Amino acid sequence: MKIPQSKTEEEIFGLWKELNPSSAFTAGLDDYAGKLFVPTERNVKRMLEKIAKLKARAEDTVQKKFLQCLETGLRFEEPYMALESILWTFYGHLVKEGIKVEHMLSLTSHAKKVLEVSKERLTKKKWPIEIRAITCYGGNSLLGILETIRNETENEQLREEMHRLKGTVDDYIKAFYVEGVKEGSFEEVFPILERERGDIGRKEIYPKLLKDLYDYPETANKIEDKALRWLREELPRLVEITEKLARMYGVEAKVESVVDEMTKRRNMEKSRVVKFVLNIREKLQKVVKSHLVRITPAYDTRVVETPSYLVSLIPSAAAGWFNTLTEKPFNVFFITTDPKRSAPASASDLILSIVHEEYGHCINHSNSVTNFAAKPALTELLDVATGLQVSEAISFFREVEFISLLKQLVRKKEKELTRDEKELLDALRAVEDLNTFVLETEFIVMEWRLLRFLRAIGDVRINMGKQSAAEFINWAHEQAGLSKKMLYNEVFTFQDSPGYAPCYCMAGEELRKIQSLAVEQGKNVIDFNTYVSSMGYTPRTVYEKKLKEYAMSTAQP
Repeated sequence: MKIPQSKTEEEIFGLWKELNPSSAFTAGLDDYAGKLFVPTERNVKRMLEKIAKLKARAEDTVQKKFLQCLETGLRFEEPYMALESILWTFYGHLVKEGIKVEHMLSLTSHAKKVLEVSKERLTKKKWPIEIRAITCYGGNSLLGILETIRNETENEQLREEMHRLKGTVDDYIKAFYVEGVKEGSFEEVFPILERERGDIGRKEIYPKLLKDLYDYPETANKIEDKALRWLREELPRLVEITEKLARMYGVEAKVESVVDEMTKRRNMEKSRVVKFVLNIREKLQKVVKSHLVRITPAYDTRVVETPSYLVSLIPSAAAGWFNTLTEKPFNVFFITTDPKRSAPASASDLILSIVHEEYGHCINHSNSVTNFAAKPALTELLDVATGLQVSEAISFFREVEFISLLKQLVRKKEKELTRDEKELLDALRAVEDLNTFVLETEFIVMEWRLLRFLRAIGDVRINMGKQSAAEFINWAHEQAGLSKKMLYNEVFTFQDSPGYAPCYCMAGEELRKIQSLAVEQGKNVIDFNTYVSSMGYTPRTVYEKKLKEYAMSTAQP
């Protein structure tokens, strides 16, 4: 069990557990099962007073930023947040232990209190239609998981309490109702956004969220400028690949047309998906370890077919990590095969999911909690918004590293390949021609890179009132050729976490720069990546300072 190293760290740890009991539970602290922080005025005031006292005694920059993040999260409150905290708490409990009646009953009781308290306070303000729409479809996601639990359990008391909680959720949603919004689909919401073209109302708070919640060194304008520049620099490559594939497929040279045709040609039967992932990840992991990043011997990632009660939350694939603070941490890599929920997936899609989720996020978690190549402090292992940029940077950059590596392997002569490299290429060759596979995989990588640049631009413009959500989606569609539906799903739906969307490219591109600096100074890429993946979830400005020091140092950390 990870333990605090000072009295101040112990008190910060205690504060975090009280504010985030669900995270404490999934991290291995079973005493926190079935609990939620109830944000009454008294509780919030008490927490803010504790934070203020601890900030005065903070021992380093990490602790100061950690506490500032908790304070900002407490002060920033919008209607959908209560629903989402309950949703993801149920999710964490279901993944870790299934339907455990005692914990579910306790959690249901806490959830009702959270909704009652939040409704009383938040209905006093008139909210923009965008915020109300997010609340409506977020609430329906929660209703779906509650109904599943009710159907799965045989305990009559739990069934009854689930029914009562559903009533409370319904009442909460009605307080922020938007006519026509239920599932949150593009078809439902986008016409409303186009008709209303409103201001989301965050211009004053957004810069503070960037600085204090996520620790961006960039201002909002700088984020937009960087992402626009990267979009313009990399769009020609996507256009080039799109034209090549369009000629091969015999379709119009548009991103949407190529995506549609690739889906038709490469969609893998759902019955084959899990078997394919299990087979390919074993071969892929050996190559990743020898070329990109070393992995702790204690690495434990379990591939799981997404159970029925989670498919509404995981439409394709996702990773989660558990027991972080114990001696037996592990990761779960979900693959959704439900044909009613999961989007069509090709071999390229599945491999890139493995690269991003497992060889980005999961290795970051496992290497960090085992002190594999660095020794992060306890506060650098706890689940708060400040540390999100580190993990997203690694996963975002790993996609670029992987496609570069794949191209190198394909160019090698047969006799130059190691046994592990040959096994991987043979497995890919069994799917399709290698050159075609590489081109299609690079297309997907580039499509998602541009999408993340657009997420960053959109996050700034929407939250700073420069464009409405609909105006931005229409602009991005014209600029990049991505479908409006995809842009809605991947940009607007991020508006439940203002400031988060730019994490991928802002931190990821900075990581690429620092890695290049390290290589110029004679550092080994594998050593650098292993160190990065072992640093935990430290605030971004601290993380980048440490990396630059490592890049310029003559000694290993």
